[in-house]
Amino acid sequence: MKIINEKGKLFGIVNIIDLIVILLIGLLIIGGILRMRQRPTSTTEAKKAEITVEVPDVRTPSVEGLVIGDPVYHYDKGELLGTIVDKKVEPYKEPVESGDGKWVLAEVPEKYVVTLTVEANVRENSDVVIAGGEQIRIGTQFRLKNRNVAVMGTILGVEVE
Repeated sequence: MKIINEKGKLFGIVNIIDLIVILLIGLLIIGGILRMRQRPTSTTEAKKAEITVEVPDVRTPSVEGLVIGDPVYHYDKGELLGTIVDKKVEPYKEPVESGDGKWVLAEVPEKYVVTLTVEANVRENSDVVIAGGEQIRIGTQFRLKNRNVAVMGTILGVEVE
């Protein structure tokens, strides 16, 4: 039996080009799995940090449920993110077309933007800051919960001491 027959098949079973494509796809999948399993390394020493989180488009019960001094947790993992040390509440604004064709920001009744300052214990290295079992990066969406509410916020800042 020939290794490659007259039709170009390896051992008469599979085309050599198809085999190469299948092997490349398999290697890419294995490489992706190995890459996803890698965890970022961090320092073993926990540091204090202040994380600023903006929670837009919430109603009064959510505003009242975010209390200074309460702990907040990562929604999916349930790990402690930190403690709320400051809370600022502003009216929520949306773009609205005015009568003369211009777009202006108008306050939406009974909706608010809450800016929270959360004091957290973080672990960091040169690539990442980790709090609540999750990587903390400016601009990322972060789902938070406490005993009263669950909200979606955006990280505005991280200051590690």
